[in-house]
Amino acid sequence: MTDARDPITLPASLAGSGTLDRLVETARDYAQHAASQNTLKAYAKDWAHFARWCRIKGTDPLPPSPEMIGVYLADLAAPTGKTPSQPTFGPQSASRPLSVSTIERRLSGLGWNFAQRGFTLDRKNRHIAAVLAGIKRKHARPPVQKEAILQEDIRDMLATLPHDLRGLRDRAILLIGFAGGLRRSEIVSLDHGKDDTPESGGWVQLFEGGALITLRGKTGWREVEIGRGSSDATCPVHALSQWLHFARIDFGPIFVAVARSGLKVTKDRLSDKHVARLIKQTVED
Repeated sequence: MTDARDPITLPASLAGSGTLDRLVETARDYAQHAASQNTLKAYAKDWAHFARWCRIKGTDPLPPSPEMIGVYLADLAAPTGKTPSQPTFGPQSASRPLSVSTIERRLSGLGWNFAQRGFTLDRKNRHIAAVLAGIKRKHARPPVQKEAILQEDIRDMLATLPHDLRGLRDRAILLIGFAGGLRRSEIVSLDHGKDDTPESGGWVQLFEGGALITLRGKTGWREVEIGRGSSDATCPVHALSQWLHFARIDFGPIFVAVARSGLKVTKDRLSDKHVARLIKQTVED
């Protein structure tokens, strides 16, 4: 089986050299950044689940079989339950029908994994396309629209935060995210300066009139301008400046963890899960 973790190599007929080897390493580095780490982790789990399902069914995941993948999708939408030889405990007995969006994500994960192993998954094959269309028709539900957070909501959320380093950080996260319309992953990926860290997703420049955030997106770089507010209490640029000043951050990740004492910061970049917990907690409070 081809190793999906190392897909970039020189042709067997071509002799290697120092320059070519370095170019191969550069190509591998670019390939590793073709998808986010969270996406790659999800794809790895998708493949592990599919490979285990194939073993249970007595078949091999390679080469891709549209017929078996169609059956697999059907089993995700309407699990058949345990087999006679399967114990009554463990993940199989607790399997639940997956949503249409999750099934589509699983299929995308399989397509990516097959491609890394030198195979092509034809999603238009009738054994796959017809089953997926039927799943959508029978199980699809209208998307749940989350209620938007308004400016007055943000003020109430800010009022629940403590007046320490952790509060300064979380205040900056909420205001910068709200003013810039940023995703959770974009907020925590920000660095103080350009090229501060390899995993950086962008950086921030502060000016007298506001802030300029440069972000790496799926289709390239984009810039987000954030102006200063009329009040320091709700100004995103002021909140960010205060956090950077008191946390003494002048290099590397902007939003990092704070020690339990609340008196000093660490070098550990926050995960996007922190932003999710922060929003949920301040809304509830």
